[in-house]
Amino acid sequence: MRTLWDREVADEAELVGRLSPAGRMELTRQVLDWTIEALPSDAREILAGRPGQVVDAAISDIRAVADGAEPTDEADEIEDELLELSDEVELQSLWQLFNALSYCIGLDPSELETATTQETMSACYDVIRDCEDLPEFPVGTDEATVLAAERANDNCMRAIDQQKELIGEALRRDAGR
Repeated sequence: MRTLWDREVADEAELVGRLSPAGRMELTRQVLDWTIEALPSDAREILAGRPGQVVDAAISDIRAVADGAEPTDEADEIEDELLELSDEVELQSLWQLFNALSYCIGLDPSELETATTQETMSACYDVIRDCEDLPEFPVGTDEATVLAAERANDNCMRAIDQQKELIGEALRRDAGR
């Protein structure tokens, strides 16, 4: 089943392929930053302690690389910790955030492919969706019903609108270089 992100951001996400490697890295950083800032307070509480430290270390590494630094030597260890966190049941609502960070930590901009950028953006949308109190639909529920629930959610739509806006800004910024 296609997600709301697939339906609503697909055209813009295709444009990510036009970005330079540095443009893709900067876009990825911005989407991750926005997603972390947009997490609801109960999700932020889950990030207290070690999970938050790992997320902070990952985003710091990604920000530094987006600003031109080399990935840190600790990136592999941080990625391993992110993957461990994504398996912890009590952190289930944030597993897509851990995945999104693990997709791009330790990558030089030249290694961040279009598909990886798109996958990271999709995971960022998914974590916003997963933190919302959306109804649980049984397997086999028609796609239109599931998508309607996401469309009716302000935070899901805000995440989609924000990602579209960030893609547009990245394209304009890249064109001006």
